[in-house]
Parts: sequence; C-alpha cells; structure tokens
Amino acid sequence: MKYQIWYMKPSFLRDTVGSSPDPDNLAATHVHLKDIEAEDRENALYRMRAENWSPNGEARDLLQAKGLQHTTMTIGDVLVDEDNVVCLVTGIGFSVLSS
Repeated sequence: MKYQIWYMKPSFLRDTVGSSPDPDNLAATHVHLKDIEAEDRENALYRMRAENWSPNGEARDLLQAKGLQHTTMTIGDVLVDEDNVVCLVTGIGFSVLSS
C-alpha cells in the first residue's frame, strides 16, 4: 500500500500539542514529506524511524528544505493511505481522522 507521510510543522508541535489536525487541510499544520510503500500503517511507521530511512543523516537536506526538525515519525505526524484514510500517530497506535 502507498502512504503519504506528513510531518508536523514545528509551530503545530509547539502551539497546539494535544490538538488534532484538520484532515481536510493538513497543509495548515503539517508538511508532506514523502510517499512510501509499506505493508500496513505499523510497517510505514517502522520504515519512517530515523535509523531505517536516514541512518547516516541522508534525510537532513530534505528535512531542512521542508522546514522540519525531526527525522523519526512521531506522535502527531500523519499517514494518508491510498484510499485517503487519514491517520494520526498517537502514543498507542493510530487515530483515524477521516475515511
């Protein structure tokens, strides 16, 4: 399955921790980082750990160019699958924001 990877903008992390992003306007709070293929949500999250996709800092330029400050996908980041199901990464898995 294909997934869009959306990372929180630093201002969203700082200003609205605990808030859910608007699934119809992710660009207001998140930055589209890249698209990946993964078996499922959990595998996508695993693939987006820094040690897996940027073990030697390969993502540094991409992250800086997009104004992002974190490499590992974390709580508050978003996955959008090929069926346009929007899922927020939470402390205990995922929360579906829209389907």
